[in-house]
Formats: sequence, structure tokens, C-alpha cells
Amino acid sequence: MVASAYRGKGVARGLFTAALRAAAPRAEVMVAFIELANTVSWHVHVDGFGMVPLGEFTLGDRAYGVVGVSTRPAARGGG
Repeated sequence: MVASAYRGKGVARGLFTAALRAAAPRAEVMVAFIELANTVSWHVHVDGFGMVPLGEFTLGDRAYGVVGVSTRPAARGGG
């Protein structure tokens, strides 16, 4: 979670971009597990970062969504 004072300033986007760059040499896909109750995180990852919902699962009494994105820019439409 990004502290409220830094929201809307590109911090999450910067972290996401850094994670993609770090993962690219070792993996074709990066995934995230997001608690479905955390709608803000879901919207940031899916709507903001373009991650694709892949499925859902429940662990105990908490439901999670799995989202993924290619680490390859061409596969993401980024050239």
C-alpha cells in the first residue's frame, strides 16, 4: 500500500515498472494475489496497470483474485 501522502504521484507505477524490469530476464509473466475485499488494489492492478484477472481462490475465510501481466513489452502492447 502506498501512504496517502504519496498517492497519485507515480509511486505505485514506479514500483510496478521496477518489478516488471526485474522479472523480465527470469520470467515471462508476473502475477499478483489480491484480496478481493481490497477493491482499491484490484482497480490499481487491473484498470491502472492492465493486469489480467486469471482466477480466484479462497484461503480460510479470505477470497483472493489472481492477476497477471506479461513481462515482455510487445506482449503488453508497449512495443
